Parts: sequence; C-alpha cells; structure tokens
Amino acid sequence: MRKKYLLILVISLIVVLGLSQSVLAQSSEDTEKLEKVTGEIRLLNLINGLELDEAQMKFIVQKAEEAEQLKVDFLAKLNDDNPEMAYTLQTFQELRNNLLRDENVSDDLKAQVYLAESRRREIAQQYYDGVSLLALEIKAILEPHQLYTLEHYVPCLIAPKPWAAGQADSSEAGVGKLTELMEIPDSIFEENKERIAELVLERMRIYLPRGYVLDEEAEKAWIIALLEEARSLSDVDFAIESAELIEKLKSRYKLPALPIDISIKIERFLLTYEIIPLLKSKLAAGIGF
Repeated sequence: MRKKYLLILVISLIVVLGLSQSVLAQSSEDTEKLEKVTGEIRLLNLINGLELDEAQMKFIVQKAEEAEQLKVDFLAKLNDDNPEMAYTLQTFQELRNNLLRDENVSDDLKAQVYLAESRRREIAQQYYDGVSLLALEIKAILEPHQLYTLEHYVPCLIAPKPWAAGQADSSEAGVGKLTELMEIPDSIFEENKERIAELVLERMRIYLPRGYVLDEEAEKAWIIALLEEARSLSDVDFAIESAELIEKLKSRYKLPALPIDISIKIERFLLTYEIIPLLKSKLAAGIGF
C-alpha cells in the first residue's frame, strides 16, 4: 500500500513539475512578446513624431541594414571559432585560474593579457566607428526640426501631450491652470493655498530625478508667493506675464539638461534591427508621407 501511495506521489510531482515548467516557458514567451510589442510602440512614437518622408525612410532602412551587417561581422570576429578570439579566451582563463590560486601574475602572462585585451578593444572600436559613420549619414539627411524632435524624445508608450516631462513642451496648459487659480475668490484661496501649493509641488516633481530631496516647506512658501504675485496682477498684466510665470515655475524644478550627442540617439533608435520592418511596413502602405 505504501508503495502505491509513493508511486502516486511521484507521478503527481512529475505532473506538477511538468506543468510548472510549461507555465514558466509560456510566461517567458509571453514576456518576450510583450517586450517586443512595447519596443515597437516606442519606436513608432518616434517615427511618427519625426514625420519622415519616403526618401528618408528608405535611407534609414538602408543604413539600419548596414548597421545590422556590421553587427553580424563584429560578433563573428568575437566567436570562439575565430583563432584570435580563442587565444584571447584561453589567455583570460589562464589569468583567472592564476588569480584563483592566488599566485603572482608572470610577466609573460601580463604581456599576453595586454595584447589580447588590446586586440579585443581594437575589434570593438572598428565596429563602433562603423556605426558612428552611419549615424552621421542619417544626421545629414534630417531636417533641423527632426533633429530637435529626436534630441528631446523620451521612449514612451503614449506620446505625451504638450508640457509633459521629457518632451518639447508648451506653457499653454500651465497658463490655463494658472488662470483657473486666478479666478478663485480670495477667501477660498487663503483657506486652501497650502493644499494648492502641495498639489503644484507634486506636479513639478515629474521634472526631478526619482528620490530627489526637496525642502517641502520652503518650496511650498515659494510657490504660494508666486501664486500671490500672479493674483496681484491686473487682467492685462496677467495676460502679458502669465507665460513667463509658468516658465519661472518650471525652471525652478527642471534640472539643466546634459549635452546630448544626437548621433548617439540615432544609433540607439534609428540604427536598430527593430526599426527596419516598421519602416518597411509604412513604406509598403504609403503611410506617413
């Protein structure tokens, strides 16, 4: 009887483990599909924002295909089948084993390591230089407004409305909100200005890195002073100065942008394998130009 129960238990475990592996495999497959489609959405937001014409699309497809070939050639050179890379791997393994034994590294081994690493870097640099040249070719065919769009593009699933974090923005939405605050009666504003300042401060946090620490009391006082300044203006002066007040508010919480090499963004987004089928689909359908 015990053997019978043991057999049933073993069979049950096999079934459960089999199901678990099946579920994990399906989960992994679904995750890959999700990553693929979300990546395509992000690229399509950029493509649509650039408003590329037919010639530009064809040119980018050509350069992206050239970049893919450069990648294939680069990986082939790094493959173990390449005698040069096999020697490099053997050298690094020897260094690792030497360190595991806590032995001194001989001068001969040092020389071999330096030579192997130098050659590996040289091969990598050849690949990066080739991709950089392709990026410069694409940069040359983009219009100034397209370069601006690319410079300010932040990968997203839903293209942000104006005045959203990470995109070229406008003060119109901010002026609209400020106008609504101006229409609040004085008594209600005085009673709720602390809460209003908290809400404004919360909205401004999108411009700051996650975890950035603010002196909240000081910032709320500054925001209240700005709102009071706006409320003290006449209708005519408010119409003239409202946009400037919004820019003053945003600039306080927007960190200085780091210089961006636009070629790096071209390499990252326009010279990827994933962009090729998307642009070919648009070209085949005649969409976007």
